[in-house]
Amino acid sequence: MITDLEQKQLRDLFKGHYTNDILKILNAKKIKNRNGNPHNAQYVRMVFQGIRNNADVEDAIWKFASIKKKQFEFQKLEKQKILKNLKR
Repeated sequence: MITDLEQKQLRDLFKGHYTNDILKILNAKKIKNRNGNPHNAQYVRMVFQGIRNNADVEDAIWKFASIKKKQFEFQKLEKQKILKNLKR
């Protein structure tokens, strides 16, 4: 279950609009709901908010968080390289 503190930190990391990316991760892993249908955005938000528990969806949320963190770190490094080259 995602705690309130983790929710706040993840919201800051995601900057909104996270459900479609998480759904893509779930679909890529072929993870379905108990009826055999793909999960929907509302269900992902309920798991994120702690209303529902689902280990597969939480795993996809953390995987997306890892991807976003790596993207931000890469952007930061690229920015530093560009600015370093401009100072020369």
